[in-house]
Amino acid sequence: MSILLQHARTKMFFRYGSVWASNPEMAYDFRTAQAVFDFVQKENLQEVQLVVRLHNPVRYEVVPFERPAVAAPQHARV
Repeated sequence: MSILLQHARTKMFFRYGSVWASNPEMAYDFRTAQAVFDFVQKENLQEVQLVVRLHNPVRYEVVPFERPAVAAPQHARV
């Protein structure tokens, strides 16, 4: 099993640095979902999704990222 990061719109897979690849075989394997979540948060990436590549038989499961809703600011009552 491989844990990959994919741009949701372009379908390109993260490889390294600012390099993305169309071939999932060339993609960086994060090994854990937590590593992907941490990387996405650290790099402030948008429009990405986690892809689990299962090897036998080869198939892909896409897990979209859900951004936490930002709460509206609370106004102090006077």
